[in-house]
Amino acid sequence: MPRTAVVAKRHAEAPPGGSLSEEAYRTLKWKILSMELAPGSFLNELELASSTGFGRSPIHQALHRLQHDGLVEIRPRKGVLVRTWSPQHIRDLIETRVPIEVTAVGLAAERVTDTEIKSLQALLATGPRMIAKSDRDGLLRLDQEFHRLLMTASRNPVLAEVAKALHQRSTLLWFVPIADKREYEVVQVQHEAILKAIRGHDPAAAAAAMDAHLNGFIDS
Repeated sequence: MPRTAVVAKRHAEAPPGGSLSEEAYRTLKWKILSMELAPGSFLNELELASSTGFGRSPIHQALHRLQHDGLVEIRPRKGVLVRTWSPQHIRDLIETRVPIEVTAVGLAAERVTDTEIKSLQALLATGPRMIAKSDRDGLLRLDQEFHRLLMTASRNPVLAEVAKALHQRSTLLWFVPIADKREYEVVQVQHEAILKAIRGHDPAAAAAAMDAHLNGFIDS
């Protein structure tokens, strides 16, 4: 597709009330977390602008946000380095998530509404079909939405905000330890255990289920 056509398409697809820099940020973040932009590789602003159809300014702003997220490192006169994630990085991430999400899910078990429970049930009901198709991208988005709904149900916006940032960084887990249908099924079972405790308004059981779910990434 000619560059002018790509740029026009990007402008047409920009979300209402959003911006091209925000869209560029989300696009590059997904490419990094899905490892389409390989860990350890160097990125060039001009090449990214050309390949994605965004202008150089949105790409520049997006890269600085990604550096703040810890996903890239901007090196003067060399370019932008995509961060390499080691098993220790993953362990550090999960160890940080555990106390936050375990606390939040315990609160959610006490404060969740019937409408939120129905939404969680409907969401998890889509899991088996995605697993059968090995739809990793769909399952990743399911996981993100499941955790988002749980954090919202905690009725603690500070916890929810911190958990969201950490969970976004955790996207790479779906491309490293979670790599096949058997592992997808394990995550589905863990999600269902969390929901069962939430539905029963059992904070202790919900906390234990979330702890097992998150620490499973370290043990896998």
